[in-house]
This record gives sequence, structure tokens and C-alpha cells, in this order.
Amino acid sequence: MNTLGSRIAHYRKLKGLSQQALANECGWESQSRIGNYERDTREPSFEDLRRIAKALEVSLNDLLNSVMQIAESKDGRYGPVQPLSPRSRQVLERLTLAANEGRLVEQDLILLEQIARRLEKSDD
Repeated sequence: MNTLGSRIAHYRKLKGLSQQALANECGWESQSRIGNYERDTREPSFEDLRRIAKALEVSLNDLLNSVMQIAESKDGRYGPVQPLSPRSRQVLERLTLAANEGRLVEQDLILLEQIARRLEKSDD
């Protein structure tokens, strides 16, 4: 289970759902969207990830955990491989505040940052 698609398929099968049943749970008519996600031929949007996680009764962290790309920096902390854009940095600062208030943990921040990067790419 080292890709997002394989994790979606794994949790779908654990729940005993067909691709069509999962698509229906997510509010989509066609199972092809789920099939594309599971084959990693299409990358889900953040909203699609939320729908899938909710339908499978798993956290976003469970779906995304194995696909994070992080590296150890010179100071020994872990973070994203690529530098942040101003937009991502602003989002990350807000999320860091939430984490400092005990509403998120560091791994959640890393996952959310990866999602922000994907959203930025889709904005280009």
C-alpha cells in the first residue's frame, strides 16, 4: 500500500464495497472516478479525498500517510521536500496555530501542506 490509489482500494475492500458502491457513497454516478484514483491515473481533489475518507470511515491521514514525501532538514526536523510558496506558507502558518492550540498534530500539518501544493498546481 504505497500509493494513494492502493490505499483507497485497500480500505474500500476492507469495507466490502465495490467501486460503484463507493462512488455512490461519494455522490458520484460513475465508478470510473474511483477506478482512476485506484489506478493512480487521476489525482483526487481535496474535496474528493474528504468524500472518499468519509465514505470509507477512515481519516484523511489514513489515506495519505504512505504517499507523503518528506525529508529531514539540516536542523533535524522533518518537512516537505520542496520550498513553500507564499500562499502555502500562509496556510501552513494558520495550521501551525491550530496545532499549537492542540487542534492538529505535526503529521496533520505535513498532510495538509501536501494537499495545498496539489491545489496550487491545479490553480496554474
